[in-house]
Amino acid sequence: MRWRNASLTACSVVVLAGCGGSGERLPVLTALDLARLADRVAAGQDCGAPLVEATIAAVNRREVPGPLQEQLLSDVNRVRATCSRRAAAALAAQLRP
Repeated sequence: MRWRNASLTACSVVVLAGCGGSGERLPVLTALDLARLADRVAAGQDCGAPLVEATIAAVNRREVPGPLQEQLLSDVNRVRATCSRRAAAALAAQLRP
């Protein structure tokens, strides 16, 4: 089962890398880390505090491009405020296009 997850992660890395795309993107490792934390909320393992902390840290490290910061922080804060598994799953899906 872990190998299948690794394969999906590798595929996500290729999609997120998206060289030549005109839009702003998160660095691959940042996106995967945040998606993993959103998956934890979607699985009911926590309500998003680690996701908020990691997102703020990524913004402070300038890993999140300016045009993406407001929407990403809004989505993450919504997940944290509502502890919504559905919102967390949607966020994880957005992070892994």
